[in-house]
Amino acid sequence: SLYDKGIGYRKISKYLNDRGILTEKGSKWGETGNYVYSVLKKYRQREERLELLNKEYELEWNDMEIKWEKN
Repeated sequence: SLYDKGIGYRKISKYLNDRGILTEKGSKWGETGNYVYSVLKKYRQREERLELLNKEYELEWNDMEIKWEKN
């Protein structure tokens, strides 16, 4: 939500560190904001995958024929 409000990766890192919020591995957030970028990128990728999984596709019927040919 911070990034959606226009706050940059470095400021988000500082915000999280100032409040004592640690990374998944229990360390501080990097000052460059690279880890925040990675977390947000993976989150977006996950959302895209879930959207594709939940998407309902329209059925399309074609004339398909299966032939068995004996040699």
